[in-house]
Amino acid sequence: MAGGERAVVRTLVAAILALLAGALAVRGIPSRVPPAPEDRPEVDLPIRQPMQFLGPGARLRIQELTPLIGEARATDWKKAHRLPFEVRDCPKLLEWIAGPDGQRLEALAGDLRRGTRDEALAGLTLVFQVARATRWDPGFLGHGEHAERLGGLLQEWLRAWGERSASDPLLHEPAQAALLLYGRAMRAAYKAPLLRRAPAPYERARGFLDRLLGGRGGPATAFGESFAARRPRAWTTFLERDDFLLGFEEEARLAMPDLDGECDG
Repeated sequence: MAGGERAVVRTLVAAILALLAGALAVRGIPSRVPPAPEDRPEVDLPIRQPMQFLGPGARLRIQELTPLIGEARATDWKKAHRLPFEVRDCPKLLEWIAGPDGQRLEALAGDLRRGTRDEALAGLTLVFQVARATRWDPGFLGHGEHAERLGGLLQEWLRAWGERSASDPLLHEPAQAALLLYGRAMRAAYKAPLLRRAPAPYERARGFLDRLLGGRGGPATAFGESFAARRPRAWTTFLERDDFLLGFEEEARLAMPDLDGECDG
């Protein structure tokens, strides 16, 4: 190959690489996945394997969180933290949370959300257990209000801790899981009607995630960049699809198959 031809080939390759890099930048997907905060060698977590607190085995470890709850919330924690683990017969989410146990639990979760990062993990643990122990799937009749209520609980937690979690080795992975479950719940809420989309939960989720993640018409937030790096397909769906939570739901089904809103008893 002559020198001039080689130069043309090099120019074409450079142009293609530049276009690919530009496409990634436009879509807000990092070209290289950075190490997660919890994977850095210098990290010494106060709680090992925090994701286990969001799984079905959380009841086996919940007492490990008790020493990490501050004095101001310790009494309420001791009285109420077992409540979602004692739910029986899979009640509908709204019905349970409107009762005395649900009200105490919701108040505790709110107090924990306003506390330390350890307390924030404890609060998220309780919300996930509520999602596991109650029914919130809209079902054939399309009652999306239960899923929307779960979405509201997760939204308040993400509003407080989502952005901070991007660099936090304790909350980084739990926050991503909370975002996926939020997406699954809110998609269930706005897709509940058989022949149309419910506008209120659709617009509520769209507006909240635009603020939390960025990426549409502006730069992604730190949390958005972190999510895009680890869930690129869900991120692309969020940016480009009218049904913008489809990718969230698909990822949630794979990562947390038991959190389907139907409750396993």
